[in-house]
Amino acid sequence: MMPGSLRQRGISVAQWLRLPGTAEAPECAAIRYWEEPTPIRQQLPRIASGRSPVFFVHGYAGTEHIWGPLRDALTEAGFDHLIALRYNAFRSDIHQIADWLVGQVNRSLQTTGATGVHLIGHSMGGLVVRDAVQNRGLADLADTAVTMATPHSGARLARFVPGPAARQMRPGSEFLSSLGACRNGQGRTRWVTVHGGADRVVPLESGEFDVSDHRVLTVRQDAAGHGSIARHPQVVSCIVNELLRPEVQGAASFSLAA
Repeated sequence: MMPGSLRQRGISVAQWLRLPGTAEAPECAAIRYWEEPTPIRQQLPRIASGRSPVFFVHGYAGTEHIWGPLRDALTEAGFDHLIALRYNAFRSDIHQIADWLVGQVNRSLQTTGATGVHLIGHSMGGLVVRDAVQNRGLADLADTAVTMATPHSGARLARFVPGPAARQMRPGSEFLSSLGACRNGQGRTRWVTVHGGADRVVPLESGEFDVSDHRVLTVRQDAAGHGSIARHPQVVSCIVNELLRPEVQGAASFSLAA
């Protein structure tokens, strides 16, 4: 007989995958981080608050825990409205996740009174961000969109994993063709794409952004792998600086107008 702990774990996995005879899998969830800083952080230099909200979207079969170092660095830089999406990649397609992201962005803007947001996606999460900006209405709301280790032209490994989102990530899929045809010629969004030289899941040729636009900044970190790229110190520092750029510019414009 299967031990109780293993049996319970099997039931949990089955429910998550929404296998026949199991309960409905959980919906997307938004995890908010705007608690007060710890006593240690209170002793560190901190930029004035009032930054735009930041949204994180993890990749296929990933979790929000990948954002720990970047979330800490953004908190220290004064970003105090951080939201990470959690979703079931085995049962949701990219359009559904992007729609959930759009809804959370609109809710956040209403709550905070902010005029824009920053979006960060890792791996498949970067495709969610692109879909939300290019096709689902965030082009005029996202100041910065960061994609990290994202298979912009598809991932070969997607042929061997389950779910509608995996099918959308296959090279040559209808989803990727439609996304590339959009050309991202609209909106105010500035794009930052980050590649890892040691990434064996999404090699450089698969991770190149297929849009020639002056608003696209490409960053390459040779020592970063597919998962480690999100916590690489230089990558974290670069992303924080890029998100601060429109914040500083916006503050300067406001000061001059006043």
